Amino acid sequence: MLTTSVDPHLLVGFTIAFVLSLAISFVPLLQRGFGLGFVSVAGAVLFYQQEFTGFVVVAGLAYLVVSSLNAQTDPAARWQLACLAMLALIILFTIGRVFHWDRAVPLHGSLRSSACILDMWLIIRLVTLFWEVGSGTIDLPSFSRYVVWTCLPFTLGGPLLRFSEMPKTIQVDWRFWTSAAWWTEGLAAVAKLILGIVLGIGHQMMTDRWPHAHLWNNAVLTFVAGPLGFYLTLAGYFHLMEVLGRPAGFKLPTSFNYPIGRENISAFWMNWNMTATFVFRDYLFYNRWGRRTYNIYLNTLILFTLVGLWHAANPYWVLWGFLHGLLFCVFLLWRKYGQRLSKLPMRGTPVSFNGARVLTYFSVCMCWYLPSKIIQKLGGLF
Repeated sequence: MLTTSVDPHLLVGFTIAFVLSLAISFVPLLQRGFGLGFVSVAGAVLFYQQEFTGFVVVAGLAYLVVSSLNAQTDPAARWQLACLAMLALIILFTIGRVFHWDRAVPLHGSLRSSACILDMWLIIRLVTLFWEVGSGTIDLPSFSRYVVWTCLPFTLGGPLLRFSEMPKTIQVDWRFWTSAAWWTEGLAAVAKLILGIVLGIGHQMMTDRWPHAHLWNNAVLTFVAGPLGFYLTLAGYFHLMEVLGRPAGFKLPTSFNYPIGRENISAFWMNWNMTATFVFRDYLFYNRWGRRTYNIYLNTLILFTLVGLWHAANPYWVLWGFLHGLLFCVFLLWRKYGQRLSKLPMRGTPVSFNGARVLTYFSVCMCWYLPSKIIQKLGGLF
């Protein structure tokens, strides 16, 4: 089940992004070329720590792959090789998650060589790069720009910045640091992050204080501390990365646009973790999988199941994705056939609109809650 614990990487990532944004803004030597690459690599070293060796290996091999793709003059052959490269990367990522390569015996005493293949944000960034180079959307990145893109401190733990969205020239603007509006937005992002953390801590304190109030504790976790805490923590962190990226010359796309309280599951996902969600939508939703036409319901189930697998290769997250896919299919069916039920009471009234928002939030919360219960029940049968 969705927990209320805080990923310590978020605090490390925020500190790195803040310091490097300040350095890039005020030190001209660090604003381009070798200087920008150096501070980006330094940020990656601090972020990945013991996994940095694995990060270098994975990122280096990926650059060799895109170099080979770019060397292909036949667009069809280049695209086929890109698809094979993406498939191989995803398979390695999934196998590594299933067999817990991050727990393998480390090389050189403390440096893990394989753990970074399990980094969900690094993998999705590399998939987008293979796709864009393989499809001819972009040319082969120069090595220096590739280093900056892979090590960019504002995207190491999310959000996603596709290479095609990288600015061709870095326009540093230190005046953001003297802007009241910029500081206000940054403090609002910090407030979201802190509130999400506080919700998690508050739930833990409540559980410790009343350990036998299982029903109440589960209800608070399912409908308040779990989904709202997770959303506020992640949205606050991603918003901070957007804010800190601006003075350093990087305009990151918006990741969260107030998804809580949306009127249906489609609107929820259109505004939830958008930089990652749109990759799955763009690459999978209209895939025909070798058929003459695409099946929107099959593709929805595949898409959301893979979103769950991207989070973790375990039964909980796979079920989480599958249940969201089922919920989305129900919405698609309602959108297609619901207009025939024109005589539903209070249809089109504020009561029905607000009821739809409540129902959407309840359904999303249950998609987070039910997988653990299903697994628990299935475990009792064997």
